[in-house]
This record gives sequence, C-alpha cells and structure tokens, in this order.
Amino acid sequence: MGRFERIANQRIYQQIVDQISRMIRDGSLNPGDRLPPERQLAEEFGVSRAAVREALSALGLMGLVEIRPGEGTFVRSVTEEALITPMALLVAMERDEAIGLEMLEIRAALEAEAAYLAAQRREQEDLTAMEAALAQMEIDLQTGNHGAQADWDFHHAVASASGNGVLLQIMRTLSDSMQEMLHRYRTQLLRIPEMDKLLLSEHQGILDAIRAQMPDLAHNRMRSHIERVRRTLYGATPASSNKQ
Repeated sequence: MGRFERIANQRIYQQIVDQISRMIRDGSLNPGDRLPPERQLAEEFGVSRAAVREALSALGLMGLVEIRPGEGTFVRSVTEEALITPMALLVAMERDEAIGLEMLEIRAALEAEAAYLAAQRREQEDLTAMEAALAQMEIDLQTGNHGAQADWDFHHAVASASGNGVLLQIMRTLSDSMQEMLHRYRTQLLRIPEMDKLLLSEHQGILDAIRAQMPDLAHNRMRSHIERVRRTLYGATPASSNKQ
C-alpha cells in the first residue's frame, strides 16, 4: 500500500495501532478493506513481524479489525467511540497482559499437579473425555477454528481426572477467565507456522503420560506445555519455573 509511516520509537505496537486506527478514522482505510500481509506491513512500518502481529492482535481485541484465518485481516465497521479512545483501550490491554501472565503462572502450578494426580487416579471415562477433546481440537484446527473450547475441555478433563474436588472447583471458578485467555492465546499462537501441530502434539503427550500412569512425566509435560505458551507469548521463562 505504501501509505504507512516508518516506526522509530519505543512501544512499537502501540504506534502501529495508533497509526492504523487514525487511518480508519480519517477514511484512508474503510470497512471491508484488507490490510497487507504481515511481511509487507513489517517492511512498510520498518519493524519486526512480531511487532505487527502484536499490533494486529491489539486491533482485533479493540474491535477495529477482524482476523480471518487463511484470508487475512480486514477493517471492521466500528463506532466513533471505538475510534476516539484507542489508547485507553490499549491501557486496558496492558492490564490484561499482566493478568494473562499471572493466569499462566496459576495454570502452571495447578494443572501440572492436576496432571500428576490424574496419572495416578484416572478412570477410563476420564481418558475418553480427554480423547474426545483432542479429536475436536484436531477437527477445529483442520477447519481453521482456534479450538479454544476443545482446549479448555481437555484441561478440564485432566482436572476432573485428578480426583481432587478442591482443585477442580478452583478450575471451575476460574473457568470464564481461563476460557477467555485460551481464546486470546490461541489467536496469537496459531499465527505461528506449525504451531497448531506442536500444540496438538503437546496435548497428546500429556494424554499419553496420563494413560500410561506416569505421574512425573505427566506433570513435566503439562508444565512444559504451559511454560512454552508463556515463553512464546511473553518472553523469558520466570525464575519460579526453574525450581526443582
């Protein structure tokens, strides 16, 4: 398109968001317009593709664009209010990012222990529930869906198989937040080539360890899976993950 200004300062993704939202506001970009591919946007802005992905994700959460897997990113029809307060929404998103990090820390602790207990206590019906969730996840990925519901169903089935009622209740109490975060995580992760296969493989590995009644392996695989998500989305592994 050749209409974008190069980025040189800090908070790169915020500047990209501000520029694109301004173009939507002034009519340079109209509802239904398709944005250029990530690679082209990165070249025009003079930034990394990771910064572009972060900005597109932010614009999607703000309701300014729609990301259609396999098709591209399209400008949505939005209200004037949404265009007036993009930076306020970004502040809320940064708060959500902090919550997302904390949620992953909670999940690493809870779900690794759930997998450990599940490997000791699982019944056939628990394995069947996990298998069904993985089968649905694979179908979702093949048809271009994020598979967030199937992802949640799998992790809930592991918690249920743990036989620990308090742990399961905590998971259920956090279910709304967890499901929202899962949708956001997978929206970003599945833009990475081959990530769909890796996520499916990691879930399968957790199931295999639980089925084989190998609690230490199930624990390690679950924790490694959640930590991989954290590293991919947010950077370096926290110090707490290095504990033995």
